[in-house]
Amino acid sequence: MRNLIYWTVTLAILSFNIGCTHSIASDSEKMLKLAAALTKLSSAVESTVNSDNPPLGISDSDLLTLATKHDPRILEPFADYTVRVLSQDHHAILLVCTKDRKRGLLEDAGCSSKFDMHLWKEQPANECEFTLSPTVICNGN
Repeated sequence: MRNLIYWTVTLAILSFNIGCTHSIASDSEKMLKLAAALTKLSSAVESTVNSDNPPLGISDSDLLTLATKHDPRILEPFADYTVRVLSQDHHAILLVCTKDRKRGLLEDAGCSSKFDMHLWKEQPANECEFTLSPTVICNGN
């Protein structure tokens, strides 16, 4: 009887650990794909705020639409997320959050070629607030 209990508990623990590992790997893969899509989007927004002089006070959604008018498919990977834009001194930072705006997931400056922040890895979870500054990140770019 003890062996049966031992093996049942061991099997339950193994199943739980495998499930958690699979979930983490799946989340990681999803976030890496979204980060690649974000670099493309942040580059388009950077170009727009740098050369198209969008109106002051333009909403995030209107700026994203303006920046992707040449290819609206760039926005498709973000349909299940909230994308925020911080624009200063002709530079832009994009922040991807959960749809409910409770957690920041990814943050990228359009002025740099590398991806900037994987906020989804942070513990405790970051709120849907900018951690980067366009003036600091883009200085000299």
